Amino acid sequence: MACVLVFVLSAAALEPTTPLASYGRQSWVMENGLPQNTVQAIAQTRDGFVWLGTEAGLARFDGNGFVLFDQNSKPALPSNDVRCLFEARDGTFWIGTAEGLASWKNGTQTAYTTTNGLPSNAIRALAQDSAGALWVSTDQGAARLNGDHFEQIGLGSHEIRVTDFTAHGQSDFWSDSAQWPQSDEATSWVVVALRAGLTVDQVEFLAALPNATAAVATKSVLVIEHGDAVAQQLTAGKEIPGSRIQALFASREGSLWIGTNEGVVRLVGDKLQRLPVTDPLASASILAFMEDSEGNIWVGTETGGLHILRDERFRTLGMRDGLSSDATSTVVEDGAGTLWVGTNGSGLNAVTRDGGSITKVKTLTVQNGLSSDVILSLAAAPNGDLWVGTPDGLNRIHNGTVSSFTSADGLPDDFIRSLLVDADGSLWIGTRRGLAHWNPAGGMQMDIFTQATGLGSDLVGAMARDAQGSLWVATLAGLSRLQGAPKPSISNFTSADGLSSNVITALLPRSNGTLLIGTQGHGWNLWDGQHFSPVARTGLNRTTIHAILDDDHRHLWFATATGIARCDCDMAGGCSHWMEFGPADGLRGREMATNSHPSAWRSRDGWLWFATPKGLVEVDPAHFPVNTVPPPVALVRFAVDDVDQLLHESGRLQVPAGHNHFQFDYAGLSYTAPQKVRYRYMLEGFDHEWTDAGARRSAYYTNIPPGNYTFRVQAANNDGVWNTEGAALAFTLRPHFYEMIWFYILLAALIAGLIVLLLRLRLLRAEREFRAVLAERNRIAREVHDTLAQGYVGVSVQLEVLSELLRTNNSQAAIKHLDTARQNVREGLAEARQSIWALRSQDTGENTLPVKLRRATEQANGHGTEATFSLYGAYRPIPLDMEREFLRVGQEAIHNVKKHAGARHLAVQLEYGPAEIALVVRDDGRGFAKSYGLESPPGHYGLTGMRERAEAIGGTLEVTSELGLGTTVRLQVMTPKEARERSGE
Repeated sequence: MACVLVFVLSAAALEPTTPLASYGRQSWVMENGLPQNTVQAIAQTRDGFVWLGTEAGLARFDGNGFVLFDQNSKPALPSNDVRCLFEARDGTFWIGTAEGLASWKNGTQTAYTTTNGLPSNAIRALAQDSAGALWVSTDQGAARLNGDHFEQIGLGSHEIRVTDFTAHGQSDFWSDSAQWPQSDEATSWVVVALRAGLTVDQVEFLAALPNATAAVATKSVLVIEHGDAVAQQLTAGKEIPGSRIQALFASREGSLWIGTNEGVVRLVGDKLQRLPVTDPLASASILAFMEDSEGNIWVGTETGGLHILRDERFRTLGMRDGLSSDATSTVVEDGAGTLWVGTNGSGLNAVTRDGGSITKVKTLTVQNGLSSDVILSLAAAPNGDLWVGTPDGLNRIHNGTVSSFTSADGLPDDFIRSLLVDADGSLWIGTRRGLAHWNPAGGMQMDIFTQATGLGSDLVGAMARDAQGSLWVATLAGLSRLQGAPKPSISNFTSADGLSSNVITALLPRSNGTLLIGTQGHGWNLWDGQHFSPVARTGLNRTTIHAILDDDHRHLWFATATGIARCDCDMAGGCSHWMEFGPADGLRGREMATNSHPSAWRSRDGWLWFATPKGLVEVDPAHFPVNTVPPPVALVRFAVDDVDQLLHESGRLQVPAGHNHFQFDYAGLSYTAPQKVRYRYMLEGFDHEWTDAGARRSAYYTNIPPGNYTFRVQAANNDGVWNTEGAALAFTLRPHFYEMIWFYILLAALIAGLIVLLLRLRLLRAEREFRAVLAERNRIAREVHDTLAQGYVGVSVQLEVLSELLRTNNSQAAIKHLDTARQNVREGLAEARQSIWALRSQDTGENTLPVKLRRATEQANGHGTEATFSLYGAYRPIPLDMEREFLRVGQEAIHNVKKHAGARHLAVQLEYGPAEIALVVRDDGRGFAKSYGLESPPGHYGLTGMRERAEAIGGTLEVTSELGLGTTVRLQVMTPKEARERSGE
């Protein structure tokens, strides 16, 4: 038993005049991800998802993939056998199964069984009355939900048997009791059944059609009532295929879809439409129908999976329709309405048609007199003649007779690339070797135009005559214009005149005097009567244009290198709302016919025809379905570091600190052409503008800072209609504790406290140093007072006594006191030296290597030698043995200069580098021969001693000297600490 979902729809429905076989279709089976091939219920919820009830569970479909819910999923279903589906007006989604009823809302599931008042756990149908109450039909009767409990409905001792409650487009249901709530628009189906001669127990299906028309069906009979009378009665096995009716569905456009055990048929008015016997749905067992928000019809079958029927924008005619080949090359319509279709190797087809349907095809080939079966160009003359261009010459078809013309008849070449018939019946012929103008009524005299006579190029392509009477000729070297007669003047235009390319491929003159010009690889241009200008900001700027058509519905159509395109246009050449079409729109491929003219044609009834290598494409611009429904957008997954998050929680999601990778999966729920849905997204709080994602259905972010964010995504359907509301997900990425404000405040307080502490310690250290200096001064004062001062006093006293004794000439006593004074002076001097030594021993700077080397250098001054000492780098102490060897090497080098060099200048330089210490002694003396190297001359030991000292401390000694140019001695030693670091110890 089918269930019908009540769903408010606003989009256009399938065109009822289109034959069933002409609809575009797609199907899914288990190999495509469908959980099971028996689809017995279909519903589309208001969020846009399509739901499928199968015997293996409930499947959610987004146009790209299926998500399965069953007894093992979360939430779990009461049974895997899903029989009916329904979305209530409050958004609750109800799922009827063979073992109970389930409801989903905001991620919460509630299950109902016989313990909740249901007559049976086997659910057959679901509906909602005008008061909002849910009604359930089970195998054992009907029940109505009251709160969280179901009340079984009966009338006396008779158990009410409820079939499909709902009629499409109605929120209430039909019932078999006047006591039940009724729709104001619906007649009680009991009354309808009785008028049709059917009993209540026989009725299985109901449907409401426009204009007060109702459909009531049993398993074998369908009755259509209009007003109060039976308008039509159809029987399974006779008018309806199969032996059993299994589904009934009224679509928005007013047609009735009938599903049987042997296929699907459609009732439009009083006419039944059937599928060809080769169609899979012509013999399938049909279980369910559903019309989505875009007007597509979904069909569930018993063994053939899921099918969708779409309005097909393009129909392709080929060999199966009677053409001699699918490889069509050129097309033109003659004055009698016959459509002539050239092929690439299978001759010429004369097609008689009724609208878009072919009624008769006649084929002409070389056996009928054509020069070749490869047709390059066509042109229909006012007198009914048809001119045919081939690689092997020109043909004329006159009253069914074919005649041929070649270069032997005056043509510049047999390869006929394009043809144009003027109003006077004269023929313009474009070839590889020039342009010919011929009036067949005047004999075989032809006027030939080539590059030598002013034509832009000998290779001629498309031709067109504009409203001013000028003939425009496309060539490989630009565009040529011929004006005047009988000897026209020729003007040539190239990219220097504003064309986007010199290779011209298509021409379309318009009634306002403008000319549209297609090029190879550089889009198209507009001639406004004065200037050429490329048409910018379109989707075809870098595309080859093979043909251009105007449909008189304010649209331009283009055959391009990537398919067919259309734009809204005005007579001034402005274009907007670009639409590009390919296989997703019903085309067999994107390749169009090339190098043939004309490769596209607009017939007198307004239909457009495009020649392609895979058939002749037909388009009816007056009934061209455009999808105006913005696609609903759903966020289907939010993962943080590959862990899925719950999407049904209210409010802002909270993401703990420390997460780096964020993934958003989304879906634009348009089913007309899912592969053409386009997306754009933005992470508010991080992105400054929208990101164009194309057809990609996922967005990724990494290493975003903590904060509040809202991810927004929008989608556009196959015709570029955007859902600007889209979907949004708000979340907060919480910071680490060290990224919070209170942490920074605490850190600032700690830093301030540390600074105060350091200042305090510095002050205490300064106070200690001051006290130490003061104590030292006091100590020195005491020593001076106790030693030098006392000694000076004693000496002074002795000298006073000595002076008095000398005045009295007491020499013996004077000598004694003089000796005492001497002793006091010696003792005072010793004490003073001891005090000075004690002071100097506390100042290591007086005994450092730089000080000692400076003294040794200063001592070398004199006797005609000027000695200088310099220090580079910051002093640092080194081991005493290393310092001693440095000093001895320096002293030996200075001694050698004084003794042997006879130098006027001596420079001693001590360098403290980051990892080494170097001593350099230079003089400008007489020097010595290089042959000595680092060994002393015979009888001398200075150089040898310096070398041995350098080796003892692990250093390197370099001595460079030349006779008459002085000597340089350099000792370099790595400091022990740096040496250990470099060796890795």
